[in-house]
Amino acid sequence: MFWNRNKKLDAPPSGENRIASLADRLRQEGRIDLLEAELASFEPRSLVGAEQESWYHLRGIVPFQQGNRPLAFERFMEGVRQCPSSAQLRFSLGQEHEFRGEADQMLACFDQAMFPAVPARYALAEARYAYLWGRTDKGWSYVESLLPAYFDLKILDTHFLYIRGIPFFQQAWSYLAAFSQLEGNFGKLADVTTEAERTCCDLDFEDLKAELEAMRSGDFNALKERLRSSIHESEKEKVPSGYQSMRLGILMAQESGRNDEAMGCLESVRLTADDFPWLEDMRLLARCQLASRFGPEATEMQLRKEFVGRQPLLFEPDNAVTFNLLKYQEGLRRDFVRSRQKSGSPGVGADAE
Repeated sequence: MFWNRNKKLDAPPSGENRIASLADRLRQEGRIDLLEAELASFEPRSLVGAEQESWYHLRGIVPFQQGNRPLAFERFMEGVRQCPSSAQLRFSLGQEHEFRGEADQMLACFDQAMFPAVPARYALAEARYAYLWGRTDKGWSYVESLLPAYFDLKILDTHFLYIRGIPFFQQAWSYLAAFSQLEGNFGKLADVTTEAERTCCDLDFEDLKAELEAMRSGDFNALKERLRSSIHESEKEKVPSGYQSMRLGILMAQESGRNDEAMGCLESVRLTADDFPWLEDMRLLARCQLASRFGPEATEMQLRKEFVGRQPLLFEPDNAVTFNLLKYQEGLRRDFVRSRQKSGSPGVGADAE
């Protein structure tokens, strides 16, 4: 360890956060289980700035990762008291309020922990929690905080954004599309799309405009043709096409008037080991939707139970809207809120901390 509470601490070298460095070293050495003991040897009042913030944050993360959420909550509360300007600690405390079913307190924390004060991926986590609690207005604001970064960078190439820690523009756009669909108003999304096309490059905006038009009009024919073309190109290049194939299969199933025909559209989609594993859960959610149309109700309830067992926080709104299942998932989302409010203790938390 670097020091103990009985020794006076010298100021750290410029730019170095010794608490964060300690945690990184323990992870690299496979000794992260010693982090609690290492932190206990430090006197937090002797630390300042980023080092003190890291001490309180890591001390809350330890019980969070061990599944001891009450202790994590207490420690993050203490961290915010000691470091009231820390957006990182407020984000983590917000997650614990969400776990406790305290949505208003969660949002109050997130409002003080917005990008760029926290990493960009936290903004999407905040938007997901806001969605789960039916606060599309808050969800929009958390994602909207990312837009200046895209417009300033001007390059929307996925690799370019990835190495800068910024979510793909398509993902942020789909979050906004989900909130637009739930609010029944696509005006702001159209403005964002127009501004992005005017300002930025290295993105096929025709895809986004086709998605927007399909959601606005309910006519998915043009989008289906684009999906078929994308599948064909992927097969020619011998790259996985399960994502596009599942999207197309679900759209075809939703347009079918017979249960057997609709199920055939879903089950005909073949996934490989190279496709996203969660696509099977998306197929399951689509089966839930079909059961709600064709019955019996008991089948739908059983399928819903199976889906929630796999995805306790449901699908992120960007994925749900992309596969045209957001409106159906609303029923599950309302059940999620009721169960949280009733029990006061949710299922599985996110790992963004």
